[in-house]
Amino acid sequence: MTTRTGTWADLWRSGLFGRFVLLCLGVWLHAADSLVTATIVPAIVEDIGGIAYVGWTIALYQIGALVAGAATAVVCQRAGIKRVLSGASLLYGLGCALAAMASSMPILLIARLVQGIGGGTLIALTYVAIQKSFPKHLWGRLFAVVALIWGGGALLGPLIGGVFAHLGAWRLAFWCFAAQAALVWLIAWLGPAMPPIERAAGAKFPARIVVMLSVAALLIAEAGAVGQSGTSVVLAIAGVGLLYLAARQDRVALVKLLPAQMLDFSHPVGAGLLMVFSLSIATTGFWAYGPLLLKIMFDTEPIISGLILAGEALAWSAATLSVSGMPVSAGRALIRFGAVLVALGVAGFAIAVPAGSFPGMVACAVLQGVGFGMGWPSIVQLVVRHADPADQILASTAPGTLQNIGYAVGAAASGIAANVAGLADGISIPDAQAAGVGVFAGFMPVLAVGLLAAWRFTRIKPDGAR
Repeated sequence: MTTRTGTWADLWRSGLFGRFVLLCLGVWLHAADSLVTATIVPAIVEDIGGIAYVGWTIALYQIGALVAGAATAVVCQRAGIKRVLSGASLLYGLGCALAAMASSMPILLIARLVQGIGGGTLIALTYVAIQKSFPKHLWGRLFAVVALIWGGGALLGPLIGGVFAHLGAWRLAFWCFAAQAALVWLIAWLGPAMPPIERAAGAKFPARIVVMLSVAALLIAEAGAVGQSGTSVVLAIAGVGLLYLAARQDRVALVKLLPAQMLDFSHPVGAGLLMVFSLSIATTGFWAYGPLLLKIMFDTEPIISGLILAGEALAWSAATLSVSGMPVSAGRALIRFGAVLVALGVAGFAIAVPAGSFPGMVACAVLQGVGFGMGWPSIVQLVVRHADPADQILASTAPGTLQNIGYAVGAAASGIAANVAGLADGISIPDAQAAGVGVFAGFMPVLAVGLLAAWRFTRIKPDGAR
C-alpha cells in the first residue's frame, strides 16, 4: 500500500491555490520584517536617536509574535480564519504605518509591538489554516513552500532594508510593507469564506501565562536599556525569574503552551528546548548590533550589512538543504556538530570585533547560520519523538516558541552589555570595540549551557536505548 502524495495539479484542481498564495503573503511579511528592521537600525538611530533601545526593536516584535502565536488557535475558533487573517494583516499594516511616522524611539517601539502581534498571527494562522482548510495529501508540499518563503524572507529582508537605508529612506521601507499588508487585507476581506474551526471543549486562551511571559520579556528588555548597571541586573533577574514562574504555571495549566517536560532538563525534551533557548540568546548579538557595529567601525554601507545578514540566512538555508536527505539516525551527530559551529561563531565574534577584523566578522556570521541550519530539522524531529504522545503537537511548535523567547531575551541582554560598555554614551570605534567584547564574550556561559544541553539532548535515543 502506498501513501498518496499531492501534486501541484491537485492543488490547482482543489480551487485552493489562491487561498494558499494569500497565506504565503502573510508568511513573507513576517519572515522579512525583523531583518529589514535590523538593517535600517543605524539610519533610524541617526534620525530619531534612542541607541540605548536598539535591542527593544527586536525584543518587542518577538514579544508581540509570542503572544499572537499563543492566541491564534483559540481566536480562530471564536472568530474564524478569514476574520483573523483580515484583522492580523490590518494590525500589521497599522504597525508599519505608525513606525513610518515615528518621530521618536518610544513611538517606534510601540509600532514594533503592534507589528509583532500582527506578524506573529499571520505566521501562526498559516499553519492552522493549512491543517484545517487543505487536504492532508497536500500538506507536505504546502509546508515545504512555507519553509522556502520563510528562507526567502530571511534572505531578502536584510537586502531590502539595506537598499532603503542606502537611499536615506528608512521610513519608506515601513510604508512599503504597510502597502503589502493592505493588499493582504483587501484580498482576505473580499475573498470567499474559509471553513470554520471546531471549538475544542474546555479550550481557553492561557491569558495569565502569556501576560507573565510578556511582562518578563519587558523587564529583561528594560534591563537592556537602563543606564545603571545595578538596576539592569535587578530587572534582568526579575525578568528571568518571572519566565521560570510562567513555565512552572504552564506545566499544570489545562491549556498548555509548551510540553510538560520543558523544565525537566534531565529529560531529552527539556534538554533540547534549553539548548534552543540558550543558543538563540547567544546568537542575537550580531542580529541586534551587527549593522550598527559595522557602521561605526568600518563605515559599512547599509546594503553591505544587509548582504552579511542575508549571507547568514543563506548559510542556514543551504545547510538545511544539504542535510535534508540524510537519515534520521544522523540527526544526533548533526545537532552536536551544529551546536559546536554556533558556539565557534559567537566565540569568534568576541575576538573579531575587538580586533577590528571585517572578514572575521563575516566568517563568524556564516558559522552561526550553518550551525543552526545543520541542526534545526533534526532538533524539531527529535523533540517530537521524545515527547509524550499527548504533547507532540505542542512539541512540534515548542522549538520555535523557545527561539522567539530566546531572541527577545538575547536582544535585551545584548543591550545590557552594549550599554555597560558605554555604547549608549558615545558612538566611536573604541566604544564599538568595547561593546563587541561584552555583546559576544559575555554570552560564553550561556553558550556552555547550550552545548551541555545539546549533548544531554542527543545522548538518549527516543526508544530509550543508549
